[in-house]
Amino acid sequence: MKKWVVPENSNKRVQRASRTIGKGTGTPEEIQEAREVLSNYRLAHAFPLNAVTVTVRQRALEVNTNAVVAERRKRLPTILDKLKRHPRMSVTTMQDLGGCRVVFDTVAEVDELVSVLRELPRSKNRVRKVYDYLRGDPGPRDSGYRGVHLVYEYGASKKEYQGLRIELQVRTRLQHAWATAVETMDLFSGSELKYGKGDPDVLRFFVLVGSLMAYEEDTTPVPGAEGTREELAAELARLEANVGVLERLQGYAAIVGEHSKTDRRNTLTLELWRTEGQLTVTVHETLAAAEARITELEALDDEDLDAVLINIARISQLRDAYPNYFADTGRFTDFVVACLREEGEQAPQEVSRSRGMSV
Repeated sequence: MKKWVVPENSNKRVQRASRTIGKGTGTPEEIQEAREVLSNYRLAHAFPLNAVTVTVRQRALEVNTNAVVAERRKRLPTILDKLKRHPRMSVTTMQDLGGCRVVFDTVAEVDELVSVLRELPRSKNRVRKVYDYLRGDPGPRDSGYRGVHLVYEYGASKKEYQGLRIELQVRTRLQHAWATAVETMDLFSGSELKYGKGDPDVLRFFVLVGSLMAYEEDTTPVPGAEGTREELAAELARLEANVGVLERLQGYAAIVGEHSKTDRRNTLTLELWRTEGQLTVTVHETLAAAEARITELEALDDEDLDAVLINIARISQLRDAYPNYFADTGRFTDFVVACLREEGEQAPQEVSRSRGMSV
């Protein structure tokens, strides 16, 4: 029988540990102790997450037998990074330390599951809050993100877990494809698009795609992108010509295919010449060699060159977090290409998986 981790610290101690990490002013010993406190608190969400997922999976499959249901716990480095960005935050207020995700074919299926879960009789794990990022309360995020989130509070028989919160995300495949594309861009480019940081043109690109997807699914468009489909697609075409988001995503997908199953811990440098659509991937045996190559490329100061350093372990993380990676990124690029073609724009040529690659 699996032994579940239980919370070992009071909420006040967890809050103090959050402040220690957020401010970064403690001694090395205090910071290490704070990390251990936060690690335990994170791991303690596994049991309530499992309890919620069991119920969600059963109900989701009743809605659609092909529904994709997955669970994940927020990684400790991600938690620590968030505390450093928000020093006054405590992990006790984070609602997504334990997360469950359901992906459906249609918005109607999303609505059906949300309705069922909100009204479940005699459920001890209650839905405390629903965030509708599709239509209202609060509506699509400014970034272009869309979906429905339900926040659960564990209240079943095991008292040690009572009060811990679990977040459920319910999306369509199209909405999930959008989120996967953003995660991919952040992973490979080192940007933070999901937090509203990065190249303004790339940020705007995803806002426009989010709105076009909203029109496709007959839901509320993204704030700041409420124009007609024709207007949004025309602006999207201009941005793609400038920043080449599709070229990058296609190139990144090729890299994952080539390197995601390796057991070696090495480092890659990516060189994407946007005008030519030429992607070169070089495997370096040492981090120093990779850093030297990036320095050399950056010295060129060429706006047409997109160069980035990637640790091979991070690619495996992408595969683990997004097992349907190829289908998701392919769905995103297919949707964007279709939007551009409808407007008579010439969609970017697919980046060859072999052209220009040195590995």
